[in-house]
Amino acid sequence: MAAPLTACLRFLACLLLAIACTQARADDTVKVLFVGNSLTYANNLPRLVRAIAASQETGPRIATTTFAIPGAELDELWDAGHAATALREGDFDVVVLQERGGLLRCMAMHRGEPECRRSERAHRDFVALADARGARVLLLVAWPPMKPATLRDPRRRKALKEGTLRAYTLLAGRLGSAGGAEVGLVRAAPLLVELAAGRDPEQVLGDAVHPTVLASLAMAAQLYEAVAARPPQARKLVLDFPLLPSNAAVHADAPLETQPQLAGDGQRVEVAAEALAPLFAAARGG
Repeated sequence: MAAPLTACLRFLACLLLAIACTQARADDTVKVLFVGNSLTYANNLPRLVRAIAASQETGPRIATTTFAIPGAELDELWDAGHAATALREGDFDVVVLQERGGLLRCMAMHRGEPECRRSERAHRDFVALADARGARVLLLVAWPPMKPATLRDPRRRKALKEGTLRAYTLLAGRLGSAGGAEVGLVRAAPLLVELAAGRDPEQVLGDAVHPTVLASLAMAAQLYEAVAARPPQARKLVLDFPLLPSNAAVHADAPLETQPQLAGDGQRVEVAAEALAPLFAAARGG
């Protein structure tokens, strides 16, 4: 009887270990809430972040929920209530907030402007709610319209980077000091300025505002590192989702991930690791 009992106990121990490992793998997913406008949904930035996570040999998978309003400021997204409700009822690890490009420069100049006060209030509301729910917050450093002439001029590029970062750093400091929340920056604007420095600016911002696919891939690598706390390795990406245009038919009352009109036809595109390597390297430097 001893041998069968021993074998049974060993089998049970192995089964329990297998269950524990399966649960650990299932729980190794970072849940991210994106809140923004067309700078976030253009080229399906959240899905690009997920694709990078899926391509890695190790590291967490990433699940995303995205609320966006075309052309909106963050206070409009707060007032709409859908993103706040999702955050209040969900179980998110990270919240990525994206304000209308260029608006937050007022933080470093005239904070008394109505749109600046509205933006800071909306940021405070989202940060307070995220902190209460145990989620950390990342501010995606957005950019104003950047004409090719600006991006070709080293002095104007430098002023643009420094001014934008100063404004976001001031805001992040104010948000953190107000309630002790963890607020980080994803330096997207400086990254895109540097990408444009070495190539035709229209390869980075096709219409002076919205990122090209090249730019969105670099931003996605930057976001992945901020979320996963590790830089991504350049590995072949499989894109089986549409790269949304800036005028995509986005509905504000539901996550992008659930909207059938944005689902595409399931066609697959593969991006070689060799094409991604310089973009990922630029993202680490940004």
